[in-house]
Amino acid sequence: MRVESPQIPYNFADLEPAMSRDTLVFHFLHHQRDCFDRMLSMVRGTELETLPLAEIVCASERDPERRVLFRHAAEVWNHDLYWRSMRPGGGGAPHGLIGEHIAARFGTYERFARELKEAAASVFGSGWLWLVQSADELEIVLTRDADSPLLRGDTALLALDLWEHAYYLEHQNRRGAYVDTFLEELVNWDFANRVLAGLAAGAEAHPVRSRAVSEVHRGQLGAL
Repeated sequence: MRVESPQIPYNFADLEPAMSRDTLVFHFLHHQRDCFDRMLSMVRGTELETLPLAEIVCASERDPERRVLFRHAAEVWNHDLYWRSMRPGGGGAPHGLIGEHIAARFGTYERFARELKEAAASVFGSGWLWLVQSADELEIVLTRDADSPLLRGDTALLALDLWEHAYYLEHQNRRGAYVDTFLEELVNWDFANRVLAGLAAGAEAHPVRSRAVSEVHRGQLGAL
């Protein structure tokens, strides 16, 4: 099995007070780990068993008979990116490569933050918000339910879970307050910089054509 058991790259209490230990414990153990266990039970003994997670996501999405597997696998992958999109002592204005890319695409960080908040507010129901590197530029992308930018061939730099369970203990139904906290106290620009650096070093940008994107992310997922 190529897929390793998911891990959070910090202690459960390390994001407090921005995100509580209870939220992380509940979210990780009762959402991502549950999806992981269900995914394992579905791929065991099949041709997908030896594939990296990113390829399981893409292969199951293409197969109408594997829609349930797709949802579980995509949620595991999405959450891996989400945990690494936050760090203790994170937040604030971007720096390094990601700061340069944001300035080139959006003009100012303030405009970027405004567009990201507006995008998050526009989602009715559940989904994900992503900052991705597409073929040409940075984009803010929304996906519904468990969908992933992997399916567009984009490289995810940051992920923000917009399912209500991600923020209800702290913010109840106030999604805007959760997004503010993410930007001001949690976002991990260092992770985005490392993924961009990996792409600049020659990683293939399309996960279906190559394993390189999953390799880039697997290389980065173990470190803050």
